[in-house]
Amino acid sequence: MTQEKIKPVGEEQGSNPSFSADEVSNVRQDMGKVALVISVLAIFLLIIFYYTVSSQVNQIQEQVGQVDEAIALVEEMDQRLDNGIEELAADFEGLTQDLQAIDARLAEIENLPAMVRNMVLGGMLEEMSQRAEYVGAQVSPEQQEKLMQARELMKEVQESIE
Repeated sequence: MTQEKIKPVGEEQGSNPSFSADEVSNVRQDMGKVALVISVLAIFLLIIFYYTVSSQVNQIQEQVGQVDEAIALVEEMDQRLDNGIEELAADFEGLTQDLQAIDARLAEIENLPAMVRNMVLGGMLEEMSQRAEYVGAQVSPEQQEKLMQARELMKEVQESIE
């Protein structure tokens, strides 16, 4: 019983009468169907693989685009920061100059009472000098000479005050 089902392998079809032509053609048709199914499956797998890789590449391209945008934003912010620092430095320099001007004005204001006092004293000395000149025109030549000396002394004091 086992002898009938076992067929020798590797023998020619013509020498082995146990394989019929229908069996051989059925095997060939079955092998063709298997090859066709494998081909269709391979095509489906290739299509799936293509779309998977394509979607991954698109995602990577989007991420690269986002990174490029982020880099551009960082560069823009860096430029703004540099401009802001330059503006602050210019503003600080302007403030420093303004403070120096204020210090100079404060020094003038501190000296103002002395200047006012000197101006008042200078006016008084000028007035006294003019009175001495008027009086000198009314008195004797000896007294005029003494008044001239007094006027010269007042003139020297007036120049030292200014």
